Amino acid sequence: MEQELFLPVLSHFENGNFWTASGGRMRYQVLPDTEAEPPQLTVEVWEGPWCRRDSRVEEQTRFPMSEEGLQALRAFLLDWQEKIAARPERSLEECLRLRDARRAELAAQAEQP
Repeated sequence: MEQELFLPVLSHFENGNFWTASGGRMRYQVLPDTEAEPPQLTVEVWEGPWCRRDSRVEEQTRFPMSEEGLQALRAFLLDWQEKIAARPERSLEECLRLRDARRAELAAQAEQP
């Protein structure tokens, strides 16, 4: 089954814009680093349904900010989309438990000096 995944054109990132989206249960964020030499795209992937703050990022990696890098990024995301889609779906109770555990973890980190 061919999966669809929308990514902006390269100039979107070259102008310093980030991108956050989803593909099925996969969520992802792409952050450009135009100051790096050479410029880079950093992508973070997690399983939904929650936003990044309420989820555990499963992988973070970097790609060159180029047409080739954008194509490699697309392949990376499609692979992750397939991996996450192959997992059993979580119940609402499980999703809420994971979200609440993540929030408690972040609160505990914020309290540390």
